Amino acid sequence: MIIMEMFIKIEKMYKIYKIVLISSIIGIIGGLSSVILSLIIFNFPYQKNIFMLPIIFFIVGLIIDYNKKLKGSGIDIFLKSLYENLPLSWIEGILKVILSGIIIGVGGSAGKEGPCVFSSGAFAYSFIKIKKMNIKNKILASLAAISGGLAGAFSSPLGAAVFACELIESENFKYFDLLPCILASISGYTIYYIITKKNLKYYISGLNIYYNYFPPDLIFFILAAFICSYIALLYIKIYRYVSNYFDKLNCPWSIKLLIGGLVVSGIGYFYPQTLGLGLDLLRDIFIDIYNYGVIFFLLLLISKILTTTFTVGSGAPGGLVFPSLCIGAIAGALSYSLISLIYPISPIPFIILGIATVVSATTNTPLGTAIICIELFGHDFIIPATIGAIIGFKMTKSETIFKYIRF
Repeated sequence: MIIMEMFIKIEKMYKIYKIVLISSIIGIIGGLSSVILSLIIFNFPYQKNIFMLPIIFFIVGLIIDYNKKLKGSGIDIFLKSLYENLPLSWIEGILKVILSGIIIGVGGSAGKEGPCVFSSGAFAYSFIKIKKMNIKNKILASLAAISGGLAGAFSSPLGAAVFACELIESENFKYFDLLPCILASISGYTIYYIITKKNLKYYISGLNIYYNYFPPDLIFFILAAFICSYIALLYIKIYRYVSNYFDKLNCPWSIKLLIGGLVVSGIGYFYPQTLGLGLDLLRDIFIDIYNYGVIFFLLLLISKILTTTFTVGSGAPGGLVFPSLCIGAIAGALSYSLISLIYPISPIPFIILGIATVVSATTNTPLGTAIICIELFGHDFIIPATIGAIIGFKMTKSETIFKYIRF
């Protein structure tokens, strides 16, 4: 009897050890992918070059013509492979990271998180195939892949873990599934920070971001959340329409990307701040929000939506979550510009509320999005971040920017 109990305990310990080991390795791959992407983006020789942009898009399109899995949003392709049991290889993961880094470096409006998720997901698939995992462990490995890919990109270990669970399992995710996600997130974030010594907070540090909550502000937070939700819905509709148009367009992907590159280049000529990853844009919104009004933020919003749509929607590899974060910041600034006409209030909580609303609305991840915002910007913004995330989720629950999210 005692020997049997010992064997049971050893078996449980082995299972825990296996989960810890596999999740950590997958998370490290996600973190390393984010490191490689950052190196390519910030050291690319043609930084936000609107004249080289269509040419680079065309060249990347030639590669995509040979492998369609390399196109578009990394999260979408990963979700499709998960649900339709399509194979992914680690070579495809590496190529996705390199091509995405080139696209973002030259000025394509896309994020790091999608390629990182695809890369760690491709590695997870190879691991699943070797180990012949069952469906449950396959889901856990996939959750770990998303968490590891997101953590390095967003510097939010806990938020990335919850985000991953909500993305795959919606609001029905299980508490136990958080364990591999958190381990992968910590591993991904740690390896990224050890190598780069930077995180997303580094780029918004020194902005003196703080806020003292005042109860009447709640009414205007709710109003702003509804405004940002409708903006998010418009963004989803435009992206879906353009993406479907390019999918149905009967020509090689190289031509499709060339068309997308020409549109992005044209918009970037007038609004260069909408090009690339968007870190400078995010920082500038916090700094310069007092210097601009409704018209400027409205035009900037439309420009960012279109540059993102014609980058990823045309088939160029890249992520959609970080552009959603930037679009949310602009939407929040626009909401503040409208509300400040009738009510004097600090603009900072509206920017963060806009981020939470748009990201939650476009991905259906209210809890994960709220936690990411709190981890990034601090506990002062719990109320606007939570209100934005919940209202954004409720307003667009049946609509997301990803085609393969299951409800």
